[in-house]
Amino acid sequence: STAELLVRELNALSTELTADESGSSVMPYSYAEMNRKLLSAYDRVHERYAFIDTFYSRVKPVMLSEPMSYTHITGVYTFFTGEANINVHFPDYTIPFTVAHELAHQRGILPENEANFVAFLVCAHSDDPYIRYSGYLNMYEYLNSALYSASYDTFAEVYASLDARVRYEMISYNKFFEKYREKAAQ
Repeated sequence: STAELLVRELNALSTELTADESGSSVMPYSYAEMNRKLLSAYDRVHERYAFIDTFYSRVKPVMLSEPMSYTHITGVYTFFTGEANINVHFPDYTIPFTVAHELAHQRGILPENEANFVAFLVCAHSDDPYIRYSGYLNMYEYLNSALYSASYDTFAEVYASLDARVRYEMISYNKFFEKYREKAAQ
């Protein structure tokens, strides 16, 4: 049921996106604007869940983002400095969710699974369709893996109900990592 709910949201949001020639969606604004939109979404989530702090902060792009891609690291929170850092070399749709995740760490949500859930809540409460898409697709990917392990037939049925644009996004994501898998294995 949860996977079907995520698919309904993804299918509706996918109609509002622009994709490049590879099938990857394109984030329609700068990192600074995305950061502002996420802080606004954090404010909305704070109204409903007071334990999620709200304050001005930003995520810093990592200069060595491409080398980080070999390790599949999308973001890093540095406890000693309180900095949230983002790998900007990853496909666009992963970035808003990852930024929301790293911002959750800045707000004291330290366990990875809890930061992922807060990132989903923040993205889902955004008034921006691209940020919502990022949150729903990242959550769908986590759930999809569990569904695949639990019931391949249900996984296949839910996956088949995804809009083709969302499936192309996931295929494009896998193609993005082909070069990193090959070099990492050498």
